[in-house]
Amino acid sequence: ADGGVHTCGTGLELGLGGSITVDVPTRVTALSGAHVVTAALSQEHALASTSEGGHAYSWGEVSAGLGLGHSMADAVEGEGIEVPQRVRSAPPLRVPVARRC
Repeated sequence: ADGGVHTCGTGLELGLGGSITVDVPTRVTALSGAHVVTAALSQEHALASTSEGGHAYSWGEVSAGLGLGHSMADAVEGEGIEVPQRVRSAPPLRVPVARRC
């Protein structure tokens, strides 16, 4: 695995830059260069963490009072975060990485 993230569907939570629809898995280019080791995705938002420095990234809709760790000034027209952005308010995560025997 190369640590890349691929997504498909409809909406801001895809992280592809806008509320769009894609029918086939498409690489989230905003995370290129980051080795993602964990990701959690929902219908409205997504989170990912990296092995380098344990940085957290989030993106998606900010409706229903959900915060993504960014200021509302970062949200596009108050709707959400279109592409993954590093959550600077969070301390680095320590993510265990599975190793093969």
